[in-house]
Amino acid sequence: MECLKEGINIPARFVDLISTKSIVNSIVMKDGVVKEVTSGEIKGVGLRILENTWGFASANSLVELKGIAERAYRAAKAGGKIAFAPGEAITDTVYISPKIDPHDIGFEEKKEILRGAFNETRDFKEVVSSTFSYTDTRTAVQYVNSEGTSITQEYVRTGFFASVFAKRDGQLQVGLERMGGTGGLESIDGTAEAGRSASEKAVRLLGAKGAPSGTFTVVMDPLLTGVFVHEALGHAAEADHVIQNESIIAGMIGKRIASEAVDVYDDPTLPGSFGFYFYDSEGTKGRKKALLKDGILKEFLHSRETASELGMEPTGNSRAQNFNHPPVVRMSNTYLAPRDFSFDEMIEDIKYGVYLKGSKGGEVDTARGVFQFSAEEGFLIENGELTTGLRDVSLSGETLEILKNIDAVGSDFGTSIGFCGKASQVVPVGDGGPHARTTATVGGQNGD
Repeated sequence: MECLKEGINIPARFVDLISTKSIVNSIVMKDGVVKEVTSGEIKGVGLRILENTWGFASANSLVELKGIAERAYRAAKAGGKIAFAPGEAITDTVYISPKIDPHDIGFEEKKEILRGAFNETRDFKEVVSSTFSYTDTRTAVQYVNSEGTSITQEYVRTGFFASVFAKRDGQLQVGLERMGGTGGLESIDGTAEAGRSASEKAVRLLGAKGAPSGTFTVVMDPLLTGVFVHEALGHAAEADHVIQNESIIAGMIGKRIASEAVDVYDDPTLPGSFGFYFYDSEGTKGRKKALLKDGILKEFLHSRETASELGMEPTGNSRAQNFNHPPVVRMSNTYLAPRDFSFDEMIEDIKYGVYLKGSKGGEVDTARGVFQFSAEEGFLIENGELTTGLRDVSLSGETLEILKNIDAVGSDFGTSIGFCGKASQVVPVGDGGPHARTTATVGGQNGD
């Protein structure tokens, strides 16, 4: 750490230095055969210098960084002077201790985890292919800045991903499952069940019908609720998008933008979550934030720079993928908070609607406030009952309209894991919530 402190001895307005070391292990199994086993180490240092604007440099070692810091300093002195919120000096050492440390477990035992999931696919004659992946990462982060902050953090993240394909009469469908968290092998307990669930989903979709098209009462499951909150609202709440006029909710702090049933939080302190962290990449302590409370927009997600520019407080949401990238405003774990509806109560008065589960991706325009997602599967809701299974179904609409139309929020709660891309960087995140009911546009093939 003393060596790092020497690296910030630069006469600028603000300097910080981050050193990261990640040990990454991964296994990929294709159709029951291990196709790839990798283990590697990624380490280096990143230096930010703020004088008028930002200068940034990175290298694989502190010795190399000293040689290129001058270039970063020259860049920092160019351009107009940007705002930057002052911070207090923090000294801390924090870490996550996994219950079952994956780095104490050999690759053969980890392969058995995937093999157990694959074996569950053997009970389904329609399954024609499967891919199961395992990954664990131990990351140590040291951060110092010119204000006197000195923080050491260490995390372990473990993940499991399943893709199972089923085929019948020329039709191919896929079932997806994923699990994981900040922790060890305890974060992926139930991988065999996940293999069976993915298989059942793929086979079930073979018998599903094309979805109807139109505007319906829609019930989203916890996974799709989480994706909607993350993509359609969370990105719009990132303050850099607000400043760049790329957010539909710019200038709406204190205004109602959703129904009173809607509470949305971003919380890096959620225990065991994939987007967990103690401090962000510029030394601000992570905290739980209410983006929406009773439908009212409460705050944006900030770095120290965006907070200063908008006259607000930093929220601990400045994150970098690793030492090679400067931090930008990012979400952590973003979710809709549960209320008090049961699932049966949510669908009992729906004469004709759609229940949507999971997500296969989509597109969001935060400036225009519109989105389109593809659900993994769906079901018709007829007279308060789930009936016909649906495939190839999409959900689209205007973010603010969908939020205002949410009239029932479940008492259940679930989260999922993911990797969010922004500014050519990918960081681990979580999203989730309960079941939620709204009105939205559903698209499909209207038949087989």
